Amino acid sequence: MSDSTTTELLQKWTSAIKNGDPKQVTSLYHEDGILLGTFSPKERVGHKLILEYFEGLLKSPVEVQIVSEHPHVFESSAVNSGLYNFITDGKTINARFSFAYSKNDAEWKIIAHHSSILPEN
Repeated sequence: MSDSTTTELLQKWTSAIKNGDPKQVTSLYHEDGILLGTFSPKERVGHKLILEYFEGLLKSPVEVQIVSEHPHVFESSAVNSGLYNFITDGKTINARFSFAYSKNDAEWKIIAHHSSILPEN
């Protein structure tokens, strides 16, 4: 996996968010993956709880703009951290992210995703 592949995985996630389909977004996560979402205080482990999060988030159109990313790539895993903005309901919400990916059977899945609102100071 190269840095460009990590960027492609991130773009796949942002496109799925923009498409507004919670099932499509959830399919990018490992079945036992964890999501620490920007807009929820709950740990969400597994597809059922991850889907629940995205069903709530995507009730209104959401767009994600990548501000910066810093990939670290290994043989069968990768991490990509950086900054992104959520645009929804006429508001821009600045946030930071970390995605951890694992390769299983030639397919990359998100095994951990942490996102939080960017502190103002």
